[in-house]
Amino acid sequence: MPPTIFINHTINLTPFSPEDKQYLVQYLNDPIVYRNTLQIPSPYTDEEAETWLKIVAQNREKLGTEANWVIRHQKDGLLGSIGRAMKNHGKGHLEEIGYWLAAPFRSQGIMTQVVQIYSDWLFANHPDLVRIEANVFPHNAASMRVLEKAGFEREGYARKLHVKNGVYLDSIRMAKIR
Repeated sequence: MPPTIFINHTINLTPFSPEDKQYLVQYLNDPIVYRNTLQIPSPYTDEEAETWLKIVAQNREKLGTEANWVIRHQKDGLLGSIGRAMKNHGKGHLEEIGYWLAAPFRSQGIMTQVVQIYSDWLFANHPDLVRIEANVFPHNAASMRVLEKAGFEREGYARKLHVKNGVYLDSIRMAKIR
């Protein structure tokens, strides 16, 4: 039976499956998701979704664990995703998380609950882990609020940390310490 992380009575984190492809294409063509993430392309095509699902499956097989999870509602299906960068192959004291949530499900407290429970799950299941980071673009106030409510603290402002489409972007580093 595939692993599941229980969020509440209607929402769980589950592994990606091939059936998620259509929802990835539907939800990841949102300009807000593109604007607030570093590596999700636009437009997000069927081919992009197929490539992503292959990468997730390869990582699962190679690492023996899930690095990326579907935020899944028992009635509405795929709501979004959360995952970790697997720094040092998921071993060590440091991990970075990233996430996105589809437009119809925003501003309902879902992502705050997901980030809180997922970060607690990471700490509980990885005894060497003492630090979870998230990098947020300065214009993404909603994500900063999610992280703060989930117990993350702002640690710094990094100028020109990322490059997206040839443009340097600043980032706010937030972290949760065990």
